[in-house]
Amino acid sequence: MIRRFERHHIIGHLVMLITFTGLVITGFPQRFPSAGWAKGVVLIFGGVSRMRFVHHLLGTIMALQLVYHALEVIWFTWVRRHPLYMIPTLQDAKDFVQQIKYNLGMVSSEPRYGRYSWPEKLEYLALVWGTFLMVATGIMMLYPIRFGQFMPGQFILAAKAAHGGEATLAALAIITWHSYFVHWKHWNTSMFTGKLPRELYIEEHPLEFAQLWSGESFKPAEVSTKKFLVFVAISTLVVLGCVVFVIWLRSVPEYLKTVQF
Repeated sequence: MIRRFERHHIIGHLVMLITFTGLVITGFPQRFPSAGWAKGVVLIFGGVSRMRFVHHLLGTIMALQLVYHALEVIWFTWVRRHPLYMIPTLQDAKDFVQQIKYNLGMVSSEPRYGRYSWPEKLEYLALVWGTFLMVATGIMMLYPIRFGQFMPGQFILAAKAAHGGEATLAALAIITWHSYFVHWKHWNTSMFTGKLPRELYIEEHPLEFAQLWSGESFKPAEVSTKKFLVFVAISTLVVLGCVVFVIWLRSVPEYLKTVQF
């Protein structure tokens, strides 16, 4: 077994797994309220109000995780100088073309991947973008009066449509794309255990395995005092900005609280 993921990767994935699953369970009955199964889910939660409370709570956790991940990216890429493994490059485009040719029988070998393959990178970018979209549209739906102060009401309706459409797309992507590459193609539990069998490592990530085997694996940079203080300052500003944003959302003027929709 070879170490592939650290503890913070495992915890972050587990939090996302729980919140995503919970949001799907509590969100789809609201998207399809007339369905019989939706009414059954509502009864399990003890009513629509309780189910919505759970949905909002899980959505808040996902929003906090998105902010945390943004700070995490700054820490590992700027402070510790980790490479941007998850950003697609020209080589990923070449690997994609070679994979298509291999599937069609035009070439005899599949692409050789390093730390992450192009399907993993695409799924990561889709996760980040989808989470941002879901959080943004969810906040607009939760505080329509506040956002209605400076944008037409059609934007709130558009946010509702985008929220439901992205939720459906994300759920289908997990069932098909993620399930195939992680569970059907190979039974991969490295995101839960942090380790991957040597044979599977050689097959899935041969270029990175060659680096590990030769002792040329990446060594993170030492944390300098200056960068650490700057990172603390950035994190403090981000947290304060989130607090001010929440206060602004909840401080609706009294004359608007009587508006009926």
